[in-house]
Parts: sequence; C-alpha cells; structure tokens
Amino acid sequence: MIISRYIIRTIHLGTFTALLALVGLGLIFLFVGQLDDLGEGQYDILQITKFVVLSVPRKVVEFMPLAVLLGSILGLGALASNSEIVAMQASGVSLAKLVSPVIQAAAIIAVLNFLLADWVVPDSETYARSVKNLAQEETSALIVREGLWTKDESRILHIGQLLPNGVARDIEIYELDKQGKLHSVLKAERAIPLEQGWELQQVSKSVISDQKMETVSYDQILYEGNLSLQLLEVLMIEPRQMSTRDLRAYLNFLEESKLDDAVERLIFWQKLFAPLSIIVMCLLAFPFVLGSQRQGSSGQRLLTGILLGLAFVVVDRLVIQLGTQFEINALVIALLPIMTFLGLALYLLARKQSQGPGGELFFKRGQA
Repeated sequence: MIISRYIIRTIHLGTFTALLALVGLGLIFLFVGQLDDLGEGQYDILQITKFVVLSVPRKVVEFMPLAVLLGSILGLGALASNSEIVAMQASGVSLAKLVSPVIQAAAIIAVLNFLLADWVVPDSETYARSVKNLAQEETSALIVREGLWTKDESRILHIGQLLPNGVARDIEIYELDKQGKLHSVLKAERAIPLEQGWELQQVSKSVISDQKMETVSYDQILYEGNLSLQLLEVLMIEPRQMSTRDLRAYLNFLEESKLDDAVERLIFWQKLFAPLSIIVMCLLAFPFVLGSQRQGSSGQRLLTGILLGLAFVVVDRLVIQLGTQFEINALVIALLPIMTFLGLALYLLARKQSQGPGGELFFKRGQA
C-alpha cells in the first residue's frame, strides 16, 4: 500500500535524523571525556579516535528508543502539519490502517537494533577497551575475536572470555622451557579468581618430551601468575554488553555456583524486551501528532518527545529500584514500564480515534 510505505519511510527518515544527532552529541561528549586520559602511556589522539569510533554501535543501541520516539513525533508531526494525516482519514483510511505501518516501521528498527546489540556491540566494546587499556599499559598482548593472547613470564596464555565477576572461561596455558621450546599445554574450562592467582577447574594438562606426550586431568589446580588487572579488564564484559546467549550461559553459571543473579537476570529480560520498548515508543508518538498537534510547531513536538523519553526513563528506574528492593520477579520488573507506556499509548489512541476524522469508520470496520 502506497500510504503504508510513505508512513514507514517518513518514520525511518525521522528516526535516522534524530539518531544521527543524538549519537553525534554522545560521541562528542565521549571524546571530550577521553581527553582526561590523553598522554597515559601511548594513549594519544589517534587511540582516542579509535576508541570513540568503536563505541558507535553501543551509542546507537543506547539512543535508539529515544531516537525512534523523537523521529516519529517529528516525522509524523510534519505530516499532521501539512494536513496529510487528516486527508488520509477523510479519504476513508481508518486509524487502524494508519497505526499498522507505524508498528511495522518500529518493528523493522527494533529487529535491526536487537541484532546490533546482540552481534556487534559485544565485540566492538571489547576492541574499544583493548585499544584504551593496552595503549595505556603499553603491553604486547594481542586481542583477537576469540579472546586475548598474552605472555606471563615463561608462559603464553589464551583467555577466551572474562566474565564480570572475574571468572574466566576457555583458558589455554602454553609453558616454554629455557630454550623456548614448548614444554606443556594446559587447558581449563574456567578459572575462579583468588587473592593470588586463579583456581583452574576441569583441567587437562599435556606434558611434552622428546619421546612422548603424557596427558593428565585434574578437577582443579592453582595457577599463580603475574597478570595485570588492567590487562584482564580488556576482556571483562559487562552484562549489558553481553549477547543474550553469553548472558544466558553466565546466568547458568551463577545458578550452578549458587551466587546472586538478580541484577543479571533483570538485564537479560530487559535485553529480550528491548525491541518491544522501541515499538511502544513509536506507537506512543502517534497520538501526539493528531488533533491539536496539527497546529503545533516542530519545537513543541520535540519538547513533547523529550519529556516522554524522560518520563519513560524515570518510570523504568523507579520500577527497577522498587522491584529490586521488594524482590519482585525480574520478568515483571522488566515488562512493567513497557506495558505501562503501551497502555498509555492505547488509551491516547482510543481517545483520538473517537474524536478525529474516520473514528466512526474505524469502529465499523473493527466490528466487521
């Protein structure tokens, strides 16, 4: 339908414009903030620029809900100001058919944003931290997609992933003799941080000699190394920057270890419901461009969008604080702010459709 494609294109264009402005502003503040660390080790302007560029995916994900809200209000508001929405309704297009492309446009953005947050942000944030921390420490460690390679005295270590509590997964330790030849290979499923060193668990150690190679398995052994905490922070992934698959695995680990997982479980549900929040933000924008908003300026619409965005953030933070304090189920805490604003959007739409042109037609078609 031509009208649907037109509305979808308008929302996408408005969202892109708002996102460009918000992300650009966020990157400027990030760049200025990084100047405080300028000159530490080899952390120069080039390294700061790399850090900021690698932070773009995270900024896009962070600002996307607000960008959708502002872009939808400005884009659809322009249609309302030109009386295009009124003309559509007067020509027989019901409010339901106008809302449908709004939801479709938001759903496309929501899926793309979820894929960006799940597939791109974990790697980009790891590389961003590696650029900064390794430049400041001036170490020879190597960051690759599968983890970190570094040297600890006569041992070469590969760390696959470092979780927020310092627990490492997929560790390989290659020990060299005095001649620089490979002496042994140790592989461990995980490593638990201690006051000094790590406790390696589910360990397989292979000792190599001229004649043969012997492999021994251990439930756990102690590794005493001299790894820098700053170096390990390069791989330490915050729960909000994990993919849903890795976060699910981390929750399983916390559950098996009988550790508190309330925060991580809440973050997991918030990540799953993030696409729904984008759809709600877009749907919430539509009632504010109907009726009296046809006469409103773009500045008024922008202020309305900012206030709605702030209201969502305040309600979200308030629900999280109260829910955590009273130990409410994480699923309920994550869903409650979204459902609250979804109810508000549906209520405003119901009022607008009963007042504006095409309201009766909407009712009749809904009953049919």
